[in-house]
Amino acid sequence: MRKLLGFAVLFMLGFATGAYVLNTYFPNRGLPTQAAFDRDRESHRVELTRLLEQRSAVPEPAPTNFETMLRIAAQRIAPAVVNVDTTGEIATWRGWREVGGRGSGVIISPDGYVVTNNHVVRIQRQVARDIFVTLQDGRRFRATVLGTDSQNDVALLKIDGKNLPVAQLGDSDKLQVGDWVIAVGNPFGLGTTVTAGIVSALNRSLEGAGVPSGFIQTDAAINQGNSGGALADSRGRLIGINTAIFSPVGANVGIGFAIPVNRVKQVIREILEHGSVGQAWIGISYADISDPQIRRFLQERLPEVRFPANGMFIDGVVANSPARSAGIQPGDVITHLNGRPLRTIEDMQNFMRRAKPGQQITLRIWRDGQTIDIKITLGVRPDDM
Repeated sequence: MRKLLGFAVLFMLGFATGAYVLNTYFPNRGLPTQAAFDRDRESHRVELTRLLEQRSAVPEPAPTNFETMLRIAAQRIAPAVVNVDTTGEIATWRGWREVGGRGSGVIISPDGYVVTNNHVVRIQRQVARDIFVTLQDGRRFRATVLGTDSQNDVALLKIDGKNLPVAQLGDSDKLQVGDWVIAVGNPFGLGTTVTAGIVSALNRSLEGAGVPSGFIQTDAAINQGNSGGALADSRGRLIGINTAIFSPVGANVGIGFAIPVNRVKQVIREILEHGSVGQAWIGISYADISDPQIRRFLQERLPEVRFPANGMFIDGVVANSPARSAGIQPGDVITHLNGRPLRTIEDMQNFMRRAKPGQQITLRIWRDGQTIDIKITLGVRPDDM
């Protein structure tokens, strides 16, 4: 028993002595030193850097036909879309104040013809004093307004440039609902911006007396500053000029409208021939009385009245307008304009686009079974019409 106790005492003394020696002469034994920690951290940093710079070993899949289609379409049309900046003066109760505006435009010829919206180049009723066009590559030109069409909201500008990028003109009559389109413009002054969507509807009408129907509706994002920019098809061909949005919040909600390029072509030809068009104003809203829906409406409400077969049925007269001053009334039917019969609504619209403010015209009016001739001096279309 004494031997066993002596052995235990010797073991404990040896363990204590060993522990003392290790703690005294090898204090960091079994723990990483600061130098070792720094070496590990540097090794991890190098490895992380290598991973960040390393390209994936897995081959990147080729872009889909859809991705390639939209990319190529944007590359084709975007260089021809320009920023349009305007400056002018407006009258306030404190005197004249300088204001500016921003929009977009599209170059349609290498020598500098640019199409945009009429409202882009105007400040209130007047054409802006200064209009500048900036290309995607940074070149900047002063622009001259060759003519405008307020009804169709089209303006034709000219800049002094050569060999400019040009938009290829498409055929808007071939569009179908569901076709992919891209909108290119200068929203909020940010510069060239591309959005994509589809043709949501065709032949849309916008509110306004005498405003032509037939707009392209799209859900491609259109915002303030996109006006006058391009709506292009999936091949990058210009098929419309963006002109308006429908929005309860003033920004894009997926309902935008563009003027079909085939109508733009017609308007440009008229501007080149006649100068500004669509400025003359009568002050009436009208519909084609030969339209079956109009005739059915009139027959249901006035079955005893025999209306003319052709003409423009007047369903509204604007206060303080030339029509009101001349005595035209709602319910009248315009059967002739300057002695020529009116057979379609296009006859009326085409004449008014070419007419000039101050011009006197003669309308033959059917009223309660009687016909009368009324002379009217055309006014200037207000900004909100």
